[in-house]
Amino acid sequence: MEELDVIMVKGSKIYFVDVVRGLKSEATRVKLAIQDVKPDLIAMSVSKEEIDGLRDYIKEPYEVEMSRYEELYSQKLSRFGDVFLPPPCFLAGLEEAENNRLELIGVDMDDETHTTAYCALVSGSELFRHTTRFNFLKLRGFKAETADQYAKEWDKRVNNLRGFRELEREREAFMAKALTGLAADKRKRIIAIIDSERADGVRAILAKSIE
Repeated sequence: MEELDVIMVKGSKIYFVDVVRGLKSEATRVKLAIQDVKPDLIAMSVSKEEIDGLRDYIKEPYEVEMSRYEELYSQKLSRFGDVFLPPPCFLAGLEEAENNRLELIGVDMDDETHTTAYCALVSGSELFRHTTRFNFLKLRGFKAETADQYAKEWDKRVNNLRGFRELEREREAFMAKALTGLAADKRKRIIAIIDSERADGVRAILAKSIE
């Protein structure tokens, strides 16, 4: 069994599975972790709208359109293994939830909340600078030696403008609050499938809240 980070919140254990979005091999890690933990509930770092989209995909697979940033991310991630969209880690979480009749909760911001936060935090100049740095990212190499390191390095470069950094911190706080709410409902064993670049921040917020 893979050793997972575990945080006790309001009498419930939250088991973290840090995942690399898009890497095909992550599906196996997620399935094994769920089978080992035997959770009462599965939480994932996606919105409720994204969960609906994953369900639609499973019913009738379709080609997922990618932005140019997503295409570049996937291209550079592919040196660590096969890449697939929708993210296999979240498809695996959904499949395990349905196969085991477990409740599945998206703990990330819903579309409306994310849009509101984005408009409040990201300035027009930051949006312009973010848009025009694509070629810089395309030409620059990454030093990461593992997929997890790559995801975090990518995140650091893409979200290095202040507004984008603050938006990601808001997402982490939102997810930590959602997980705390689930723990308060006395779900004794929660497995949290969280993007690796956000997982450390979510854990830090949870740990601080229980000090």
